[in-house]
Amino acid sequence: MNMKKINNILMAAAIVLGTLTSCQDVPMPYNNPLDYQKPKPDEVVIEPTGNGTKESPYNVAGVLQYLNTLEADAESDRDIYITGVVTSVTEAFSTQYGNATFVISDTDEGTNKFTFYRGLYLGNKKYSNENDVNIQEEDVVVICGKIVNYRGSTPETVQNKAYVVSINGKGESVAPKPTGTPTGNGTLADPYNATAANAYIATLTSGAESDKDIYIKGKVSSIKEAFTTQYGNASFYLSDNGDDKEEQFYVFRTLYLGNKKYTEGDQIKAGDEIIVCGKVVNYMGNTPETAANKSYVYSLNGKTEGGGSGETPSGDATPISIADFNAAPESNDVWYQLTGKVKNLKDNDLYGNFDLEDETGSVYVYGVLSEKGGEKKKFQELVAAKGIKEGSTITIIGNRGSYNGKIEVMNAYFVSVTN
Repeated sequence: MNMKKINNILMAAAIVLGTLTSCQDVPMPYNNPLDYQKPKPDEVVIEPTGNGTKESPYNVAGVLQYLNTLEADAESDRDIYITGVVTSVTEAFSTQYGNATFVISDTDEGTNKFTFYRGLYLGNKKYSNENDVNIQEEDVVVICGKIVNYRGSTPETVQNKAYVVSINGKGESVAPKPTGTPTGNGTLADPYNATAANAYIATLTSGAESDKDIYIKGKVSSIKEAFTTQYGNASFYLSDNGDDKEEQFYVFRTLYLGNKKYTEGDQIKAGDEIIVCGKVVNYMGNTPETAANKSYVYSLNGKTEGGGSGETPSGDATPISIADFNAAPESNDVWYQLTGKVKNLKDNDLYGNFDLEDETGSVYVYGVLSEKGGEKKKFQELVAAKGIKEGSTITIIGNRGSYNGKIEVMNAYFVSVTN
């Protein structure tokens, strides 16, 4: 990765810090570290998270917000835990001094900046020849120690009073201990509760998204950002009983009912019962949450987009993996969108009976119409028009049904195909 551009003021401060041996009372043009880190109009805004503890480290936005409560040059009265991605290395660890200086941000594009200034290595020790991991750009780190708003404009750790807790997950564990009883398996039929969702995501590599959509159920315990027509998404916390003292799961920038941006409808509030569905991520290695704009509210107080039936007024359906489709209850009212490879396609089949497979499983498709409510026995015309063949990746919409105990996609109709 190319070196990121560092704010000129931060560069100047770093140079001064590397050469001065005493502080001078020189007036600075800023009153707090956030003054010169206001986002540009097109820059992504990262909200503050965490409380600075081992169990819940601040992100960089969070520590900058905390530093605004301190006087200039006043050290924090406790050790603060912070997590971020390394965007610039001023001084890598060396055996000469045993410490290092680098900048961390909330994103690898440099959103928000905090300087780890002449801090110690893993285990709160000086770096030595026995250490085999050094710091470099794009590393995800957790750091801990005293922090200071130097001269009221440079947020950083206090020299030799901070250390690296972990580098890309190596080092001291900061994963929060579960406070509840995990339930569910992450499917629509049996969604995770908050504890189970957090436990599952903790098994993912730092920064990695889940390879499948996950269903999580709970009550809204607090709202970070309500749905707005400006962005169409929302951020909030779920717990089992809507109590913010319980274990909570962070739903980050999720879309509205029907996997669409919010335009109008019921607004969420504390105590609402929610099922959310989508990709989840182990953000920075210690914050389990939904991936931004890759999840949606499946149901709100039992209501899906179609007013409870699951069928939307526009004819859209809920995208779902085959494994989750197989686990869903039978219904002729709830419509699901499935994508997979066509298997066991028979020549001259008039109805469109075949197996549909994705990475999660397989299901039998009992007939496919060219369109919703279309004429039966026209599958060969669809095959000719769309080039459907064995191994094609096809998207269909249908209901969850069964025949003689065998799960089937019923009342299915064609959406698209990729050959």
